Amino acid sequence: MTLKEDTMTYKTSIIDLIQRRKSCRSYAPRPLEPETKDRLHAFGTSLETPFWGNVPRFDLVDVGPPGRGRMPGTYGTIKGAGTFLVGAMKRGPGDMEDFGYLFEQLILLATDLDLATCWIGVTVARGPLQDKIRLQPQETIPAVSPLGYPARRRGLTDTVTRASLGSARRKPWSEMFFDGELGVPLDKQAAGDYAIPLEMVRQGPSATNKQPWRVVRQNGAFHFFLQRAAGYTRMTSAADLQRIDMGIAMCHFELAARELSLDGNWTAIKPWPSPLPKRCEYVVSWMPN
Repeated sequence: MTLKEDTMTYKTSIIDLIQRRKSCRSYAPRPLEPETKDRLHAFGTSLETPFWGNVPRFDLVDVGPPGRGRMPGTYGTIKGAGTFLVGAMKRGPGDMEDFGYLFEQLILLATDLDLATCWIGVTVARGPLQDKIRLQPQETIPAVSPLGYPARRRGLTDTVTRASLGSARRKPWSEMFFDGELGVPLDKQAAGDYAIPLEMVRQGPSATNKQPWRVVRQNGAFHFFLQRAAGYTRMTSAADLQRIDMGIAMCHFELAARELSLDGNWTAIKPWPSPLPKRCEYVVSWMPN
């Protein structure tokens, strides 16, 4: 399992949590209960080392009174959140994938606790957070998320942002999942027991909703590729957001597979043996047991 067996895990189906979670940018004037913060802290320290071996540290940062909290650098897109979940990561191979993989598990726990969340990568100002979490010289903050309870009414900025990002729209299966090689669509029925884990990948959040995941089923294995968006900035000062998206996809796929008793493990096939399309990068493979 991804989590140590002796720690608190999810009380709700992971598959249900993935489908239930929505980005929220408008928060109610209700503080997080101490026991809720304690559970988030305990969960964050219980996560096991991910595939590439990079382990971020997580913290909860209070930025102002709930309902009136402000995070500099979010350009008004986040209203009222008094607490933020922050992750600090040392640089290393696979760092962004590992960060997305672990941070999303905390996001799903927050959903399980009936908290609202919103992944924020590019626009957040790191300055105020660096001192609060005592950021070390070798660390960066790839992403954060507000934590709280949703406001009764979604703010205008929230509504406009959600509409502009198209976050309610998803690419079809034929553009994401392939059979044998890239470009040959995988029929959902042919995916068999793995149709649900693949759908959970499709349901995942991604930077500006670019949905860069591509998965090829080949000889029973599932190979994950990053299809970079045209013109998309590869790096911000802190993070390669589309590599974080791949970590989120790995999280959703693995947790859904394990919930369905589909055992397997991650491995990397380097170098990938065949040519890839423009802006396409091989990332990792899931090998069923």
